[in-house]
Amino acid sequence: MMDEASLGRAYQHVVDKKSDSWGMATAYRYANSKKENLAANKRLEQDLRKMGYGYFKVEGHWQECQDPNVNYTDCPKDKLRDSTEESLFVPNIKKEEMEKLCKKYEQDAVIYGDKDNDAHLIFKNGGSENIGKFQPGKVSQAYSKIKGGKTFIFGKDEPKKKEEPKKDIFGKDIDTKADINKLKSLLPKDVLNKTVKNPKTGNTIKVKSALSYDKKSPVFQAAKQIITKKQ
Repeated sequence: MMDEASLGRAYQHVVDKKSDSWGMATAYRYANSKKENLAANKRLEQDLRKMGYGYFKVEGHWQECQDPNVNYTDCPKDKLRDSTEESLFVPNIKKEEMEKLCKKYEQDAVIYGDKDNDAHLIFKNGGSENIGKFQPGKVSQAYSKIKGGKTFIFGKDEPKKKEEPKKDIFGKDIDTKADINKLKSLLPKDVLNKTVKNPKTGNTIKVKSALSYDKKSPVFQAAKQIITKKQ
């Protein structure tokens, strides 16, 4: 039976390295009837037991190629069909055995991994593709789900985006009234309405007024300090 423990079991085998290797496979084909698919998966289960392997079930979601004469990676988009299928997670299975099962049950690909490498799609033509690491709680073009709605995928970590340097709105000379007005147009109202203290007079004025002072004046510099902090 497919149960809530499946996600934890998959995590142990893949992430905690409980198994030296593991695979995921199904005998389902989109073109077959439900009855035919269930029978085919029963044969796959029998094959695994004869080979001496245990397994547990997960629900696989996959886009299947409807043209058996092309490799999956070359399959036209109009030949891809969404397919929901019962997959078997098999701890400790060997890569060559997964390849044989892939061909025997006419699958586009099976998933294989070992404790030293990321997960790979193993295609029926013998090719492979690195699909990354185990990531629970996510969905993508191909993902797996267990009873209760918990999901996992194999995917590569996205590179961290470089933080763009903050724009320095004081980076050029501010010499004219037009420059001051342009500067004010770049600032939100809540910043313009903040108040600063004029160090010379002790009076408090709004930032938008302080920006009209000479740029070398203490009150202009005080306004600049507030604006810079808000960037």
